[in-house]
Amino acid sequence: MLRDAGLVTLRKDGTKRFYRADREALGPLADYLQAMWGARLDALASLAEAAERNENTP
Repeated sequence: MLRDAGLVTLRKDGTKRFYRADREALGPLADYLQAMWGARLDALASLAEAAERNENTP
């Protein structure tokens, strides 16, 4: 639904799907969401990246 509305973009990598918010399409809502969720999403991204690195380490 968000992709159909043009609010997110999709990048496929094999069987994985990565969605990214389109800040320009979100307009003023982007700043509000960043202020509300920015730090928590950054922490979540760091944890996810660390977990992925650990999965790929022999």
